[in-house]
Amino acid sequence: MGVAPAFAAALAASAILSLGMVLQKRNVLFVGFKGTRDAAFRRARRGWLAGFTLVNLAPPFNYLALLGLPANVVAGVSGSNVAFAALFSALLLGEKIGRRELVLSLVLFGAIAVAGLRGGAASATPDSAADPELLFAWLFILVPIVLAASAAILRKRWRGPALAAFIGALSGAMGGFMLIPLKLLGGAEPRIAAWLGAPWLWLYLAAGIASFAFVQLAYKDGEMKRVAPAFYGLQVLWPALASLFVFSQSFDPLQWVAFAVIGACVALIAGEKRRA
Repeated sequence: MGVAPAFAAALAASAILSLGMVLQKRNVLFVGFKGTRDAAFRRARRGWLAGFTLVNLAPPFNYLALLGLPANVVAGVSGSNVAFAALFSALLLGEKIGRRELVLSLVLFGAIAVAGLRGGAASATPDSAADPELLFAWLFILVPIVLAASAAILRKRWRGPALAAFIGALSGAMGGFMLIPLKLLGGAEPRIAAWLGAPWLWLYLAAGIASFAFVQLAYKDGEMKRVAPAFYGLQVLWPALASLFVFSQSFDPLQWVAFAVIGACVALIAGEKRRA
């Protein structure tokens, strides 16, 4: 796949994922609901299930993107989630988008375009599942899972928006990490038996299930405008760091500048949303 179609697929994945997550946030009361199953409950259920469906439609687009772009670049493109989340939150949750936030979102998309379109060809995967580099794949998923589990235990005592943002960040790290085993699966033989026999499919599913479960806790304790930037920030940073170790990938100078701008825009949009 060429760079431009792969970039478009990565951008589509971000938009679909953001819309799904906003729908889940809007209808999060459905999770653990114990009241009367009236019309309001049924609306919340439909909305939450629609969001769940969209969230699970995003990975195939990322898989296509990884056929034409390195994993670290696809991770960078996922930074557009914070801008898409702001747009969909305004449309569906009634949150306001200020002029400054709109400008920052446009700059963010520009930086993502630079990072994505300079991505070059997709990188090769390690030859053997026993390669030392692949040990980092396990490290980069175990760290956020252990920290998130610890935070969930602390939630009983320190429940609040700060801990919710922390859990959201760890959920983002897990969700972003899914690009790594997805890329590794691309190096396996295109047979169901080969996919089922490889550890990467199960690592992908474990990361996705853990991210999904923990972000629901974050949604219950924190507003979307605090949870989403934390989630999306680590969703960009964590797989980009992982790819440096697993695939020995790095950025050229212009990409480093673009990624610095992406990080700055995500942080500034987060600050803007907290002041709103």
